[in-house]
Amino acid sequence: MKHLLTTLFVVFLSCTAVVAQEKTMSKEEKEAAKVKKEADLKAAFKTAEFTSYDEELVRTSYANRSANTKKLKTDTSLSEDDVKAKSKEFSSAEDAVLKEKIGAPKYKAFKDAQKAQREAAKTE
Repeated sequence: MKHLLTTLFVVFLSCTAVVAQEKTMSKEEKEAAKVKKEADLKAAFKTAEFTSYDEELVRTSYANRSANTKKLKTDTSLSEDDVKAKSKEFSSAEDAVLKEKIGAPKYKAFKDAQKAQREAAKTE
């Protein structure tokens, strides 16, 4: 009986350790993901034929979204669903402003390029 309980305990600990390790990324993996994200963004800019001004508008918009999301996550009075809803609402507003500033055709080309990148990443 002791042997069975000990074996089950060891198996449980092993499974727990494996699950815990799967969720964390190393510094190298985080850096590689950041580099890939930047390369994908530059490729989307090139595909949409963005000017440096357009690129700056997009980067500023993304920085605003990130800051807003961080601010919402630190607000303990909001539930997880509220945070998602408010973040989505803010992103929609940012998208509308971005679309207005860079123009609908460029915006659509940019979003289409990003969608194609996501589809390509899923098939890899």
